[in-house]
Amino acid sequence: MPTTSGEVSGKEAVTGASTGLASASEAERPSAASSAERRRELITYWAYRLAERVINLLPRGVVLPLAAAAGNAAHDLTADKRGVVRGNLARAMHLPVDHPRVRRAARQAFRNYAKYLVDVMRLDSLEAGDIEKLVLIDNLPLLDEARAAERGVLLCTVHVGGMDLIAPALFRHGHELHVVADDTTYGRLYEHLRSIRARHGLTLIGWRSLRGLFRALRAGENLVLFCDGGYRDGDVPVEFMGEATTFPAGPAALSARSGAPILPVACSRQPDERFRTRGLPLISAASDKPAELYRATQALADALGSVIAEDPGQWYMFRPVWPQTDADRARAGAALEAAQRGEDWTKRSP
Repeated sequence: MPTTSGEVSGKEAVTGASTGLASASEAERPSAASSAERRRELITYWAYRLAERVINLLPRGVVLPLAAAAGNAAHDLTADKRGVVRGNLARAMHLPVDHPRVRRAARQAFRNYAKYLVDVMRLDSLEAGDIEKLVLIDNLPLLDEARAAERGVLLCTVHVGGMDLIAPALFRHGHELHVVADDTTYGRLYEHLRSIRARHGLTLIGWRSLRGLFRALRAGENLVLFCDGGYRDGDVPVEFMGEATTFPAGPAALSARSGAPILPVACSRQPDERFRTRGLPLISAASDKPAELYRATQALADALGSVIAEDPGQWYMFRPVWPQTDADRARAGAALEAAQRGEDWTKRSP
């Protein structure tokens, strides 16, 4: 299913995605696999639309407890995803993976994710008055300050709260957002989600149109980037919540090349089921030299790590964020040590 949570990695953010073209004969040759994929996409689309319709017919106060129950069931039934979430939270909380607090936070993360999906599916019926009651913005002037140079702003976040819900609230104040989304599958559903978000000031930029990142920044638009996509050898080494991993180079590289400031964003679900969002201190990258990319990216990792630490159970990340093998941990640690010494971490041996 397409999502608006896009992770822009270093080379993809700066140079764009590569494209491969099949030969004409291959493209024209029907296959059972492609037919099955089309059927799956069609079933997914209509199942989503049906669920969306039902959810929008019921009061939010009725649907959210049902979503929480579904999140509990997903936690209990998906051992692989549960293990990933617990592994991430254990590192974030500095506790063993089987600690009771980690287990409770993992269950809470599944519940929060299910409730987030419900709120996303209710976007189609949200009116201006609903949005004002649903999302509280603490320090909107910070975004105005970041936009003073009219070079666009890179709003960087992690998978907490719901940026989809922030967008309509900012739109009410004259701010539009652009976010990278997976447009490579589920095309009909992607177009449906794109049209709904566009009405709320959130423009989806597909993976196949990454030049749209630069067009948005050149036009002075705001770009949302998710930074907790997980360890990738070659991305910027950072110490994230006490352990070496990587963050995508995209935010710092785009900041350096466009002059757009980086605005770390915190968004949390409140006990009354509303969202509260705030911007953290601005970060800028003066150049795209490795030392400067590291400095800006480490500052971003520190800011976003503090967001997760406030309430780990709101962090729903279903992919490992830290290296998973001894070899990757060694590479991540060596690259981080080199960066901390002021060396060119891009030239570390594999």
